[in-house]
Amino acid sequence: MRARNALGRITLTTVLASALAAGAATALPARPAHAAPEPLRTIVDDRGRTLILHGLNTASSAKGPSGLPWIQREDVVREARELGTNSVRYLIQWKNIEPEPGRYDDAYLDDVAERVAWYREQGMHVILDMHQDIYGPAACEGSGNGAPAWATHTDGLPCTPQTPWVLTYVQPAVIRAYDHFWNNTGKHPELVQRFTAMWRHVAERFADDPAVLGYDLYNEPFGGTRQFGFFEGPVLTPFYQGIVNAVREVDRDNWIFVEPQALGPNEGAETSLGTIRDPRPGAPRLVFAPHFYPGGVDIGGSYDGFTELLVKAQFLLWKRNMPAAARRLGMPMWLGEVGGMPASAPGADRFTEEWLRMADELGIGWAYWSNDPGGGGVIDGDGKPTPFARLLARPYPRAVAGTPTEISYDGTSLTVGWRARSGTSGPTEIWFPADSPVVTSTDPRGTWKYRWDAERNVLSVWADPNSPTHTVTVKP
Repeated sequence: MRARNALGRITLTTVLASALAAGAATALPARPAHAAPEPLRTIVDDRGRTLILHGLNTASSAKGPSGLPWIQREDVVREARELGTNSVRYLIQWKNIEPEPGRYDDAYLDDVAERVAWYREQGMHVILDMHQDIYGPAACEGSGNGAPAWATHTDGLPCTPQTPWVLTYVQPAVIRAYDHFWNNTGKHPELVQRFTAMWRHVAERFADDPAVLGYDLYNEPFGGTRQFGFFEGPVLTPFYQGIVNAVREVDRDNWIFVEPQALGPNEGAETSLGTIRDPRPGAPRLVFAPHFYPGGVDIGGSYDGFTELLVKAQFLLWKRNMPAAARRLGMPMWLGEVGGMPASAPGADRFTEEWLRMADELGIGWAYWSNDPGGGGVIDGDGKPTPFARLLARPYPRAVAGTPTEISYDGTSLTVGWRARSGTSGPTEIWFPADSPVVTSTDPRGTWKYRWDAERNVLSVWADPNSPTHTVTVKP
């Protein structure tokens, strides 16, 4: 069972369903033709190339007592070869890192490092995600993950796990645990201080690991009794700033990923997250990392009938509001979680195709939820690929030697366009699952070249150095 914060998906859907279904065109007036938005900033590698991150979340099993996922080395190899993933959102937990105040379990971090090495062997980028749902297991017996018991203060209030599980978020003990963590009560400022120090310890441990691209600071923030503008601006923004400052004391280079609150933005509502400053020398390396879980398709829902109409409206909201927030914050954007449907659900394939197309149109990467065996993952209980695996094994540019201007896949051929950018070296790399693909380019004949790696299904393209723009098309 996935344990994520879906409260916003349910609540916001209930409030907005009628208005959204009545007509997205009314709620979302068309932009003037002359008001084309500025391109999003991009995540870049050590050669200055734009990284398009395709990967999975690893994994629900990492939410258990051990804090470790079910995977073995061969699972990572299979993922890289069969799905072409170049990244992973790897779940870790505060309770496993700091089982007692100020005492860090470095043996646990060694176990994490061992698994990170498996991804490094496949040339994959790792984003370490500090995961939590329903605050932590001590907030409500029988549910939750994340915070250690010593950091959980419920004041003796009751909690009964609910069905669906996301309703457990509004149990009195859970609300109080969040309020104490965020210091809404004014009684426990030490909790955020300890959480910040814990992140500094993790960053110091992984700062020099070449596989670690960065850190996702807090999974799906939930503000307790404070929500929206009362939470994201005055509470969540300075919380992130404090952790960014602490991480930069020990790691100047890795990327830091920040999420808006889950309630609302997961379905496309605007976020009021404020500006965060990166104290590192040079360009900032902060990433805006929202999730996409439209109400109606999550928790075993479907994508047909009225639900499809509702979800299409949320697609439009998310596609407008999340990039707008990334531009306002001056950050690249990455879709940190998306998925949420069993393969057997009506419309599951169409929903998956549509969010994949949306990500391509925005030029952003994603991390699918999740790699767990089962109907919503990429392998079934017998280890065989699910329909989702076939959809996610989608040709894409892994690294682009410039600023992407087009990523489009029609089910057969992939077209990648980009503008040259100073300070970039190395080829554009494209994952394309086919034998000896046919490659064409808009660059003049004789000015560009390519190399095909049949073992990894990776095409490397060196473009004409004298051309400002390039478009490459790859076909089977």
